[in-house]
Amino acid sequence: MNRRLIALVAVLTMNVVAAFAQSSENADPRALDQFIKGNAAAQQGNPYQAIYYFEDALRFDATAPFLHVALAEQYLILAEENKSADAISRAEAALESALKLDPGHIPALELKSKLLSAQGKTDKAKEVVEKLLDKDPSNQGYRAELLGLSLVTGEFDDVDSLYKLLNSSEDPDLDLTRRVVALYLMTGESGRALPYMQELASADSTDAAVTYTLATLYLQTDDTAKAIAEVNRAIQLDSADARYWYLKLVIEFEHDHYESVISLAEKARASAGEDAKTTNLEALSWLRLADSTQAMARFTRAFELDSTFYPAAGSLALLYDAMGNMAQSEKHYNTAIELSDSAAIYLNNCAYMYAVRGLKLDEAMILVDHALEKEPDNPSYLDTKGWIYYQQRKYKDALKWIKKALKKDEGSAALLEHIGDVYFAMGKTAHAQEQWEAGLAKDPNALTLKEKLGR
Repeated sequence: MNRRLIALVAVLTMNVVAAFAQSSENADPRALDQFIKGNAAAQQGNPYQAIYYFEDALRFDATAPFLHVALAEQYLILAEENKSADAISRAEAALESALKLDPGHIPALELKSKLLSAQGKTDKAKEVVEKLLDKDPSNQGYRAELLGLSLVTGEFDDVDSLYKLLNSSEDPDLDLTRRVVALYLMTGESGRALPYMQELASADSTDAAVTYTLATLYLQTDDTAKAIAEVNRAIQLDSADARYWYLKLVIEFEHDHYESVISLAEKARASAGEDAKTTNLEALSWLRLADSTQAMARFTRAFELDSTFYPAAGSLALLYDAMGNMAQSEKHYNTAIELSDSAAIYLNNCAYMYAVRGLKLDEAMILVDHALEKEPDNPSYLDTKGWIYYQQRKYKDALKWIKKALKKDEGSAALLEHIGDVYFAMGKTAHAQEQWEAGLAKDPNALTLKEKLGR
């Protein structure tokens, strides 16, 4: 059960009182007397006593739908207090009795929609609210409820149309706007979230968090120019928030402006302090600029700032591998694998590090097999498995797996080189040269291929 049902009780009870008073001049006074007593008990927070009086009222007049609704309300409160499935069943039965007497009874329909929603029966709840809207098409409360249910069911076209009806006034409900935005963001509906976020930004141009979120949405919808403008504005509004700087750095990095990333990272540290993600992006920029010393220093610092930040550990492992420091590489790969919950890329990279050295090949095979379980069509992982077989001198198996990789990445000079290497190890020199030639055609600057071809 959901406590939102309890919040509804007071409103519905007033509706029930009004309905009773207007129902009939011939209303049984004994039922009315018991109902008033039950309502007083309900207001005092005594559902047991209220149920007693409402059931007594029904003995005098079982044809009044609102009495059944009043009884249902109290059973729902009892269900919430005692976590009682029986109380819920009794509430449902009381509601059904009310609707049998009057299928269009508004308090019964209102309570039923809330009950169904609280039970997770969203589609059925929508059907009930649609009935209520048919009876009262201009009711904003029903529209808002239907909008909320449509958000849950993912019927976003209905959400957008209902929102326009609800927020067509000069005084929009920004809480509703935030609610719609939040769900669109959670479900990855960036395009749909964008106009709502623009509305929030227009309502308060000084809210840095809103401006930042708007920038992320522009970036996700491929409007980089607006993303840059909004993230710059977010930084102007609050330069002490590292998230805003990081987004700006991401945009610069994705446009290959590596010197700009490094420069901006210094400004970010001065304004917002050190941040692992920003430091890591700075390190990646140094790496792209072929300065492995600076990259190593910044990756190390990123991991010092956040010892759970596994991308930095994975990058350090790659750098140590390139330096020939297998012990440090292995250490950082193990850290990255553990912290990332065995991300496929780290499993594969560690396996390949062993494979190229011809070391720990059984362990390497276990690692790459785990990687392939996660990403069975990744050509790099298929190649790693083939290269392990190559080092084990199982050349037919090696050829099989590297050819699988080539089917996934036909333009890879490295894969063609590996196939050539396998053929060469099998004594098939002509086949090897053919593959190496094909690889050199894909990458004319490949030094190892030139060496193998004697050029």
